[in-house]
Amino acid sequence: MNSEIKNSAFRERLAELVGDDEPFVWAKRVGIPSGTFARIWNEGTVPKSEHLCRIAEAAGVSLDWLLLGKTGTPPPGGPDLGPAGIGEVHDDTRMVPHFDLAMSAGGGAFNDRAAVRDFLPFPAVILRRLVGRASADGLAIVDARGDSMEPTIGDGDLVLVDTHDKTLQDGLMAFAIDDIAYIKRLRPVVGGGVDIVSDNAAIYPPQTLPRERLADLRIFGRVRWVGRAF
Repeated sequence: MNSEIKNSAFRERLAELVGDDEPFVWAKRVGIPSGTFARIWNEGTVPKSEHLCRIAEAAGVSLDWLLLGKTGTPPPGGPDLGPAGIGEVHDDTRMVPHFDLAMSAGGGAFNDRAAVRDFLPFPAVILRRLVGRASADGLAIVDARGDSMEPTIGDGDLVLVDTHDKTLQDGLMAFAIDDIAYIKRLRPVVGGGVDIVSDNAAIYPPQTLPRERLADLRIFGRVRWVGRAF
């Protein structure tokens, strides 16, 4: 998965936190492997959520400030960025990447072709309920397009996908066929093949992918949550 993002502004904020310390000594104290920190420090790569949380906790800053420069806890000795606590993301929050990909409308997979648009915060306790773990590793948020999954998923909804769960069984899945990405229900058929089911069945009747075409099915992961603005 190519989730590394280059961000010069993030690199500048990190430099504020390191201050006059030797960068790699500082990283060792925080608990970031030297190889990982080399990519962060030398290339401006934004690290994965685990290391972001370690940096924020060790430096006493919010993830909002560290990632986006938003109002929250400023770096020690740094400028006052606004009232403390506004926009702050606490230590029990995980940042889930939001990929620039519209499922069911665009081609390709978010984990090897789409860029990360931003990150969305999820409390660890909520992730435990949704996916059975507190880590954001393997989680991705994508945009839904179209009305084929109404009323469950609407056009423009945010969809949380667990890429660690790719088991082909009855459920709501993110997948691709012939390089086109979808979010629909997959139901294995006795004897082989799989039914592809839309919740808006009055307009989009079920389709069957025969057993001889299962090699064309690429499962990205299981849908665990849908977010909608009213």
